[in-house]
Amino acid sequence: MKPQLKLQKAPADVVRPRDDAAVDAASAAPEAVNDASHEGVEPAPPATSLPEAEPAPAAIKAEPVRLRRRMTLEDAFRRMGLNCLRQMQANVPGVLARDVESLHQMRVGLRRLRALLGMFEDLAALPPGLAADVEWLSGALGATRDWDVLVESTIDRIAGIDTHALRESAKSKAAVMHREMLHTLEEPRFAALLEGLDAWLDGRQWRMPPDEALPKKAPLAQPAAVGAQPLLRRAEKRLKKRIASLDVADAPARHRVRIAAKKARYSAEFFRDLLPKGTVKKYIGRLSALQDRLGELNDLAVASRLLPQLQHGHGELAREASYARGYVLAASEGDARSLGKALKRAARLRLTS
Repeated sequence: MKPQLKLQKAPADVVRPRDDAAVDAASAAPEAVNDASHEGVEPAPPATSLPEAEPAPAAIKAEPVRLRRRMTLEDAFRRMGLNCLRQMQANVPGVLARDVESLHQMRVGLRRLRALLGMFEDLAALPPGLAADVEWLSGALGATRDWDVLVESTIDRIAGIDTHALRESAKSKAAVMHREMLHTLEEPRFAALLEGLDAWLDGRQWRMPPDEALPKKAPLAQPAAVGAQPLLRRAEKRLKKRIASLDVADAPARHRVRIAAKKARYSAEFFRDLLPKGTVKKYIGRLSALQDRLGELNDLAVASRLLPQLQHGHGELAREASYARGYVLAASEGDARSLGKALKRAARLRLTS
């Protein structure tokens, strides 16, 4: 029988953090409550007093990946993958509490993992079943995050109308998505995914058979500092190719550049300990700046897709949603024309020799 995910705590029994103090801190409070339940029941408070609301668990950002120059590429890959998985698992309590930032950070952890798996796809391919479950979770997190961004930031950009009714309607949609996200995390498929990823990464199950030693001449057996170079070079070339062929007015093409920039940045962050400090800092900084600009444009594109779903309400709300969609489309066109400098700076970046 597949493991069930219980709502009252994160599935720490599925993915046990090995060396991440932040993750242990994030999961300690719910487990302490469960342990205390065996020690007796506290008397109920007087009817005149109200229980204090428990704060939502803090969102957990990614911890730096610590690598050593002499470690193998396989050891580096395993450490990177478990780092991503820890970030995902650590944010489960916050997502269960419907915390917007926790959901965002859980999605970041999954995006980092997907970028890593893509980078190593020729060296350590994820089994098809696990890969399908990764995409399933990515879709659920992304759909929820889209509505959060609309509520939290994109609607603030709309000028010329009172957006209160529009925001409240979008909040209702976001709340529905968060409820559906809770059901997703309750599914045995989710707990099995975390367990499967942990077993695959920790047990080095890409080896065939898994318990067999890695051949000395295998690409994964080479030093991480050496093996990183072609992986970083490929991410860099992909980004430059996307930039060279970009029509800034083409939203799908901009999105492809954004994804390529994100993958190149994640690649540099993964191998940061093995790269020249000044060079990698500049590389990551400029890619982050480009990502921010492209991310804002993507948020507007997503808003133009979501807003029609709010046009089916009463007359005034439908008019507001229609106006807002026109506004974000116009804003997107204007912002896209100012991308030139950030694109040129990113195209000149070079991390590999």
